[in-house]
Amino acid sequence: MWWHHTLGNVKSRPFSEIWMDLGDPLMAGLKTRPRPVHGRCGACQHLAICGGNTRVRAQQVTGDPWAEDPGCYLTDEEIGVEPSATRVETTAFQSKKRVINVAH
Repeated sequence: MWWHHTLGNVKSRPFSEIWMDLGDPLMAGLKTRPRPVHGRCGACQHLAICGGNTRVRAQQVTGDPWAEDPGCYLTDEEIGVEPSATRVETTAFQSKKRVINVAH
């Protein structure tokens, strides 16, 4: 999530004020339609439907909340863009393997 980014503190300011405040560029961008995304998401014919999908995923993988969503499974042809050689690369998450010793 956005744990690294503070939008406000409900102990010092009502949530309704924090939510409506567009002074923070991230909050303003998340509320903007269409969102200010770039890369494949910015050129996608489905942007009006998904809104660029998961911005936190783009932030965590690329460091840029407005980069393409690295989890988008649609092909370039499906989203209506020219094939591009550069895509955000991801690898599948692999948790640590646990070995459980069972004593008989």
